[in-house]
Amino acid sequence: MKTPHRLKLARLPTPIHALKNTSAELRKDVYVWRDDLTGFIDSGNKIRKLEFLVGEALAQGCDHLITCGGPQSNHARATAAIARSLGLGVSLLLFPKVGFNPDTPPNGNLLIDRIFGAEITWVPLKEFQAAGSSYDPFLQREMENLKRKGKKPYIIPLGGSSAIGCFGYIAGVEEMLRTWRAAVPGSQAPDSIFCAMGSGGTYVGLSIGLKKQNLSTQLYGINVIGPVETANNYITKLRGAARDVGLPADLSNAHLIDGYVGAGYAIASDDDLRFYRDTATSEGIIFDPCYTGKAFKGMMGEVKKDPTAFGKNILFLHSGGMFGNFAYADQYKKAFGI
Repeated sequence: MKTPHRLKLARLPTPIHALKNTSAELRKDVYVWRDDLTGFIDSGNKIRKLEFLVGEALAQGCDHLITCGGPQSNHARATAAIARSLGLGVSLLLFPKVGFNPDTPPNGNLLIDRIFGAEITWVPLKEFQAAGSSYDPFLQREMENLKRKGKKPYIIPLGGSSAIGCFGYIAGVEEMLRTWRAAVPGSQAPDSIFCAMGSGGTYVGLSIGLKKQNLSTQLYGINVIGPVETANNYITKLRGAARDVGLPADLSNAHLIDGYVGAGYAIASDDDLRFYRDTATSEGIIFDPCYTGKAFKGMMGEVKKDPTAFGKNILFLHSGGMFGNFAYADQYKKAFGI
């Protein structure tokens, strides 16, 4: 597949710096790749995918973006921001988790979606389950509705995870290497990269990108999406889509790690929140409770479990998600006793 159309949307390159206290604790050289700094409202790993996805949408003459996710979807927020900056319409199909009340005042990413005036449709849990927990029929239905209104919509799948979306991190690896070699003199590449494994586009794109650069670097994705079967299903589907367009997605350098999702997707325990606070105070960096916090905790757990594994130089991808913290404000208060 030839490289698809690309817009320059992200603030690149993003920096890489050492995590000194974490390195001392793990007795490894641990670095963080700051993709939480790809922008402000449009920050995080999603914007790398959107550079290619929205580029394709505009090349096709589309004037309205459709995507989906949970109430605190970082991807939905970034899509809304990019759509409005380009003068495009935007529809978000949001799937509330059990116990979520759409009528409560919005916060975090959802508040930002509202400020951007995104057209939000809440999909009932029963309808989603009746569709086999597939987002596709709801996205297709929204597309047909918009076409009847004279719009030219473009569907962006969950998390921007598609063959086109993978190009975000295929290109990202090449950029990262230049930054890495400047930040870590004498080292050509990290021995290991850790990232959160959600809808799969970042994970699969990194794997392909590392292969393309002929690197021996191993990739470790910490499952944060839910049951490991769900994570594997996303990877299998995306791997097949990548292969269908000619991308070499054998993923032999990529390893899915389970055991850190806790009670489920977007559910953090009080102990999790205390861990994120401790990391913030020791490293001056904030992770989010849905993705990066669990992934960082997973990385530390795995290295402590087997100190001989993962090599000397470890790179952790901070994929953003800062705004999601505000949705956990009440739980943070309880966990910290404040």
